[in-house]
Amino acid sequence: MKFRYRRARKQCMQPSFLIYQTTVRCNSKCRMCSIWQMEPGDELSLEEFDRLLMDPFMRRIRWVNLTGGEPFLRKDLPDMIGLLAKRCPDLEIIAIPTNGFMPERTEEMVRRSLDLLEGSDVLLSVTVSIDGVGEQHDEIRCIPGGFDKALDTLDRLQAIENDRFETGVESVITALNVNNIEDIRAFFKERTDHVNLTPAVVSDYYSNEETFGEAALKEEDIKRMLAFLKEISKEEPAYAYYFDKVRDIHTKGRRTYPCLGLYSTMMLNATGDVFPCLMLAGDKWKLGNVGDTPLQDIWCSSDSREARKRLAREPYCQRCTNNCDIMANLKEETWNFATWMALHPRTFFDLLRYIREKDFARKFA
Repeated sequence: MKFRYRRARKQCMQPSFLIYQTTVRCNSKCRMCSIWQMEPGDELSLEEFDRLLMDPFMRRIRWVNLTGGEPFLRKDLPDMIGLLAKRCPDLEIIAIPTNGFMPERTEEMVRRSLDLLEGSDVLLSVTVSIDGVGEQHDEIRCIPGGFDKALDTLDRLQAIENDRFETGVESVITALNVNNIEDIRAFFKERTDHVNLTPAVVSDYYSNEETFGEAALKEEDIKRMLAFLKEISKEEPAYAYYFDKVRDIHTKGRRTYPCLGLYSTMMLNATGDVFPCLMLAGDKWKLGNVGDTPLQDIWCSSDSREARKRLAREPYCQRCTNNCDIMANLKEETWNFATWMALHPRTFFDLLRYIREKDFARKFA
């Protein structure tokens, strides 16, 4: 209720979900993303990152997504993870996506990160981005041998036995792989329980309609994708809510679950610029830089209040299918999720059973 009250009045609130872009450097050349073409600026040093985390305004952070570029290109990534656990008392999850093109380095850094998390209750989740099987993945990511490297990374991470760690696969659905999405999912379901499917989102920051080109989902692609998501929702109660909301966006033409961007969700890029979310990270939405201004002054400024008003009218936000703040949605803005579950009782009980089985497997694995 507090979130809905503040959102209605366009008021600021302390962030609980931080998306931190560790770097724009990337060793991939994905056909649906142009971030690898960006020039790295002066990335926040480990000391600057630590000072940011010591800001009292960051005390409520519960979930962190360390993204990129390729996060594992940061040599000090494990130290960042250790600082997050040390400085954020309410922290529950640190999630990191990786292209998996550096198997040995990624494994070593994950193991070092887990050593630094020893004694904490923080869960570290690393998902390997794989968008096809074999050569199809290499063609989409434009890295010869990339599939074998990513699969090697997945195998190495799955061999890590630690109850504070989980791993899996993230596949971005585009026009380049939508016709094979059933085979892609089946291939990875034999290797991991965690296979997340995310429709590609065209963002001016990462790519626009021109650079996205042939990867953009066409009308027939969307129909095929929605039918597929509806079908697997029966098997995936943990994703059923999100998949249904994706279908709403494409069938009703609008987002039917709230975005928490610029309320409890904050995005910070590698150079310390503050934005509402991961997708709106261009100059138009830049709110300030933590190197120049205290974070709370940026987040609660009159400019940020005006940005919240603009977000309410922003056409892009009405059709955004990105699931970056889905955890915050489920645990903090609970009304929409609870209402949906009340209308889908079978999925609710399937989800309860899924959670019990997962907890049992984790305790007795």
